[in-house]
Amino acid sequence: MIYKFKENRVWRAYFGGERLDEFSGKAERVRGRRPEEWVASTVTAFNADRPDEKEGVSITEDGENFLELIEKNPKEMLGEALAKKYDNKMSILVKLLDAGERLVIQCHPSVPFAIKEFKSQFGKTECWYILEADTDANVYLGFKEGITKEKWKALFETQDVEGMLSLLHNHPVKKGDLYFVEGGVPHAIGGGCLMVELQEPSDLMVIPERKTPSGVTLADVKLHGGLGFDKMWDCYHYDGVTIEEIKAKYYRHVDETKEGIIPVVDSSLTNRFKLDVLRVNGEFTTDFEGKYAVCIVTDGSLTLVDGENEYNLKKSDKFFVTASTKKLVWKGKGEVAINLPCE
Repeated sequence: MIYKFKENRVWRAYFGGERLDEFSGKAERVRGRRPEEWVASTVTAFNADRPDEKEGVSITEDGENFLELIEKNPKEMLGEALAKKYDNKMSILVKLLDAGERLVIQCHPSVPFAIKEFKSQFGKTECWYILEADTDANVYLGFKEGITKEKWKALFETQDVEGMLSLLHNHPVKKGDLYFVEGGVPHAIGGGCLMVELQEPSDLMVIPERKTPSGVTLADVKLHGGLGFDKMWDCYHYDGVTIEEIKAKYYRHVDETKEGIIPVVDSSLTNRFKLDVLRVNGEFTTDFEGKYAVCIVTDGSLTLVDGENEYNLKKSDKFFVTASTKKLVWKGKGEVAINLPCE
């Protein structure tokens, strides 16, 4: 069975959203502070001092709360093995993200750190699949050689943001790029790109910048994530490496000429999730082998056949495929980002 979703734009402290509007085919394109679309989400956004405590959880086209839908029938939705392993919870979160400005530098916890310090079974390892990018778009990822905790803390105390950025590797990005971001690795998405972000299902982070580039002052709890200013520095992995090492470990590019299923994130990168790109030019059959999937049509238009049911899909359509679903037949010409859990 397939569930489509209503729009689920989430407030963040940075500007963006115009590319999301364009991607969705809207006539009006608005630059604002709802630059992220959370897809098949069971996660509540952590926006300090914001009144909406349930912001982030997806609603289906039929008006059902997606978290409650999973809680009612976890085995059918998630599959028996994954439902058991993750206590009837989703183990991934998918977003569409439009960076209208540079995001603040941040770091997410690894699973061991999340369990110990955040009391969460999930960290926030993630990956970015670039759908669109300005010619000068970039991301910052990974400490350069020579980093120490003391040096990083000192830059926080003086709020020397340029100094912080100078200690991170700066990577130009283009359409089709994939960057993998391991828990514990500092990073910042630069302005000028639209991406699919696949991650563990949490909103956990620590941030060394007190203000965003556009001037929003962040609450202390948003900076340290509830850990306190002493403990937050332990979230980082102070492993300085060369940019060549970062590229070899964390960078991939999706070949524009390939068709069918193209594995992008697999077990060579992580055991937390999997990302495939499906390119259809005619007809293609997929079988997720008892796993659920979160799909985003990133280009073209397709007809999806699920048994006796047919769905007309266009660019920007987003949907959840239940684990109980058997083979799917895709017809037409288009591209789909298929986000999958790992057992």
